Order: sequence, then C-alpha cells, then structure tokens
Amino acid sequence: MDNGARMIWGREDRESASDKIILDYIKNRFGVSDVIEWDGIYRRKNLGENSELLSLISQCLPPDRISFRSEDRILHSMGKSAMEYASIMDGVDVPIVDAVIYPEEDEIECIMNKLRGKGIIISYGGGTSVTGGLRPNSQHGYAVSLDTRNLNVFNLDERSMVLEAGSGLLGPDIERRLNERGLTLGNFPESFQFSTLGGWIATNAAGQESNRYGKVRDMVLGIKMISPRGTFTDHVVPAESAFFRVADIGIGSEGTFGIITRAWLKVRRVPDRYYYKAYMFRNFSEGLEVLRNEFTSGRSRMVARLSDDQETSLSLLAAGDSAAYRLFRSYLRYRGVHDSGSILVVMDDSKIDIKGGVGLGPAPAKMWSRTRFDRPYLYNELIRHGIIADTIETSVLWSKAQDLYSAVVSAFRNESDRLKIPSIIMCHASHEYISGTALYFTFLFYSRKNKADVLRSLRGAILNAILASGGSISHHHGIGQYLSDLLPAYKGSAFELMSQLKHFLDPDNMLNPQIIK
Repeated sequence: MDNGARMIWGREDRESASDKIILDYIKNRFGVSDVIEWDGIYRRKNLGENSELLSLISQCLPPDRISFRSEDRILHSMGKSAMEYASIMDGVDVPIVDAVIYPEEDEIECIMNKLRGKGIIISYGGGTSVTGGLRPNSQHGYAVSLDTRNLNVFNLDERSMVLEAGSGLLGPDIERRLNERGLTLGNFPESFQFSTLGGWIATNAAGQESNRYGKVRDMVLGIKMISPRGTFTDHVVPAESAFFRVADIGIGSEGTFGIITRAWLKVRRVPDRYYYKAYMFRNFSEGLEVLRNEFTSGRSRMVARLSDDQETSLSLLAAGDSAAYRLFRSYLRYRGVHDSGSILVVMDDSKIDIKGGVGLGPAPAKMWSRTRFDRPYLYNELIRHGIIADTIETSVLWSKAQDLYSAVVSAFRNESDRLKIPSIIMCHASHEYISGTALYFTFLFYSRKNKADVLRSLRGAILNAILASGGSISHHHGIGQYLSDLLPAYKGSAFELMSQLKHFLDPDNMLNPQIIK
C-alpha cells in the first residue's frame, strides 16, 4: 500500500477462538458494538521525496538502501504503543520520518557526518516499541530512520559459549541458529517474534525466563557502539576490573548515546527437560507472599507468573461454561478459593514443588507456554473496536509490592470514575528477584472521543501511584518519549551526569533527541 501501512501487531491471518471469547466479554462489559472503528492501517497522502536529503544520504549509501516510500516511512515512524493508536483514532496527523535507510556497519559513521547539524537519526529494530521512542520530532531538521536489519553478523565461539551477533538480528533467528547447536540466549520477551537484539540491549529488556537468564545486561559481555564522537568497542572477556565498559553506558540508553551495531553475549545449554505446574491462591496478596518466600529462600524458578484476580478471571474465560469448568470451580471453592482466585504458572528445568496454594497440575502452565507470545493479537481486536489496551510495568521491593499494587488499582479506578469511562485494570507479577518483583499492569478502556487525552490521564494516575509507592519508572520497556518528562525527577542529580554524557557522545543532539531532553 503506497500511502499507508499496517500498524497493528504481527501477522494479518492470526486469530483464535479464545481471543473471541475474551473480546466478546470485554465488548459487552464496555457496551461496545461489533462496528470496526479502525482497520489497523494508517494512511497518509503521498509524502514525496526531498532532493537535498537524498543528495546527502546518497554520498554514503547506494539507492537500494534508501527509501522515501510512504509505506516504509509510516511504518518506521511508530511502534506498537496504545498512545500512537489512540492518536490515530483521534484523527491526529502523526509525525513521519523523512527517509528510511538500511546501512551496513561501516557506513554509519558517514551518515552521521553528513546529517550533522541538518537532521536526526532514530534507530529502528523490529518496531515493537511501546514508549513512543520511534516518533520523530520536527524541530530538529530532517528525521531519518536507521533500520538495523543489515547489522546481521553471527559468530559463535562455542568453546567459550560466547555469541557475537549483529544488533539487527530478530529474536527467532538468533534462537533458531543457537538451538541447532543445543544452545540458547534465553531472552524471550512477549515481543520475541518481532523484536531485535539491538532493541533488547537499548532498553535493557527482560524476557519471560529472566529469573534464570537475567535481564539483557546480565547476558552482555560487550558491545560495539558508533556515535558522532567515534566508535567504541569493549574488550570481550568474562569479567574485568577497569572502570566501566562501553556496554555499561550503552545498555538501556535507547539509541541516545550511539548506534549499537553488535554485541558479545553469554549463551547457555538448552535444558534437557522442562517441568510445568500451576497453583491457585485465594487472592493476589497470598500469592505474592508465597513468591516472596520462594525467591528469598533461593528457590528461583525459571518462570513464575502470578496473575491477580482480574487477569485470572479473564484467562479462565477461554474455558467456557462447560461441565468440567463448573466442576473445577466447585473443587476450588471446596479448597477455600471462593472468588476468581489468583493463578500462578510455573515453568522450570527441575521438578516443581511450591509451598502453598491449590495445585492445578501442569495443564494451565503448558497452555501459557504455548500461547506466551499471543496476547498482542487480542489487543489488535480490541483496538479495531475502539478499545484501548495499554501496559505499564515497574519493579518494587517485596516490602512495598502489595501496597504499590493496591495504590495503582485504586488510583486507576478513581480516575476512571472521574472520567466516567468503562475500564478494566489487571496485573501480574513476574521477573522475580531475591529483593522484589516486577508488577506488570494491563489496563483497558473505551471512550468515544479524545482517546489520547483519556489515556494520558489514566497513565498519569498509574505512574504517580507507582512512583509515590516506591516503584521504578520502568522495568523493561524503557523510557521513550512517554516517560521522558519524568526521568529528571526520577534520576535526580544523576540526570545531569546522563545529560553530560549525552552531550559528549552526541554534541549536536542528533541521536534520538526526544528522550534525554
């Protein structure tokens, strides 16, 4: 489509019966009809081509790696965030990059030199950002999206268990090639099928098995980063005592300090076997306490995902109103779980025995594993019907986790009542640590108009409650544009240090300038 691009998640042909059951429930609860409000395609009139910009870029790249096509430019100007979708449905003209480029590693320095003082560069991996990090700012001259797909080196030192990989490689490509040798990197975010190694490093991502493999920072031995100040590369060694590494400043920097072109990472053996088990608790608080006991006692399960009562209730809708399901609910009531309960799914490479809760056997955990990357497809259907779905995640100490959860839920419901909109908020605890956990909030609402304004109000209520309760500003999604205004206060005097480092590495503020302002 020359003047438009499909902006919603994943493959066009993906749907499931369980999605429809949950979708129908939410539509009925919100009073939403079957009318499609948005088809998922963002259209703009032909955006044209800038001859001066073409002349600049052509000094570095051949024509086949420069694009002014409207579809490419639209696709590279947005991620997959609720705010972007809400703005489109409100009829807002979203800013669009002026060109898309596909450089190889040795061409990036030339691009930076030619665009210095004339434009900005926004790095683009898989386009799965949910923080507004890809959105261009028209105040900085030309906006060029640098697609990393040609940064695709793959070298494995199996004797040292070290992978050298290009930042443009997609998660499934990395895992497929490692799995052929019985190895894994171990990073499986919900965006796994469409996100890149560079995106993971830029946000210090955490996959669903981070309890075993850690966040990306725990996997990286070193990086190569190209900035306007020069190219910086780490010594690749198991460990060192020599001030800081390039990786220490590149990981989590969201493309603001330089373009990360490759990384060296630790890989592991794929487990011989996986075990699955699920448990039901009377409520989220009881489940959190069991998780705290497990992880502070050194029993670190590869995956331990605890859903609150609302998320549990929605996930159980797929079972329908069968005789088997009614018998299941009767059994839970007999065991003391009288309401919807709070379900914990566990996956590990050793036998599982959690102390507490009602054991449900392996089936729910196996079902979660089979569908672990599917949730965004349900969001697609909600969005088509005008229902906004968004997520905000945080990490928090065990001693503050329950209070933070309660504060966020209360703040969200109060703001929804003030706005007079139908809404749902739910949460799960995952990515556990000996000192605390990550709480991942998902919220839905419907508003006939001003969707973006409503979303800002709800996000503000949630974030204020998180920060007031001692949570982190983000756990693994990063900052982007949507949290950048909160970053100075959150970091305090350390923000000035970050700003000075940004100015040293990028004196003309040409790399993702909308994040560190």
